[in-house]
Amino acid sequence: MKYKIGIIGSGNIGSGLATHLAKTTNEVLIANRKGPESLTDIVSSIGGSLKASGLKETIEASDVLFFAVPWGQLKALGKQLEDYEGKIIIDTSNNIVSVSSFQLEDIGSISTGEYVAKLFPKHRVVKAFNTLAAATLKQPTKNELGRTVIVISGDDADAKKEVAAITEAMGFAPVDTGTFAGGGKLQDIGGPFSGAELIKVGKR
Repeated sequence: MKYKIGIIGSGNIGSGLATHLAKTTNEVLIANRKGPESLTDIVSSIGGSLKASGLKETIEASDVLFFAVPWGQLKALGKQLEDYEGKIIIDTSNNIVSVSSFQLEDIGSISTGEYVAKLFPKHRVVKAFNTLAAATLKQPTKNELGRTVIVISGDDADAKKEVAAITEAMGFAPVDTGTFAGGGKLQDIGGPFSGAELIKVGKR
């Protein structure tokens, strides 16, 4: 199945996602708050199926949206998606509010996936691509054993299957850890999957 995929955010995570998505057969758009003119270098360096687009146009055109923006921008995105429904949202965020003096936003006992899903009640949210460092995401460790694991969680089983298929097409090995309340906490900062690059060994 082919998708129209949008990447919102063009920083290290956004460009890393674009590197792999542009090699798939899907139409891939990338957008940021500065406008498509600011994305010329990224698009020309990555190539493939990647195209620059405006933020509104990307949201409107895409079946699947990768969120690769800082945690503090998610609420604003929630407002922008209020007029749409049914999109698959792949949330790559962590609840980091300060890097220089490292600080996480206190969201209580829920997982970040649960928190983000509440911001987008009309959409199908899946948590993924938040456990790897940006450099590892862009260039996973080369080995002959298997593929780098992408941990996913969410409460919509069908959406997770579609995200898993996209993840496979990108060259990764998706591993479903369950719901936001259960598996989601495993991939949040402080959880056992956070910051770890795991390799799913293939059959010989």
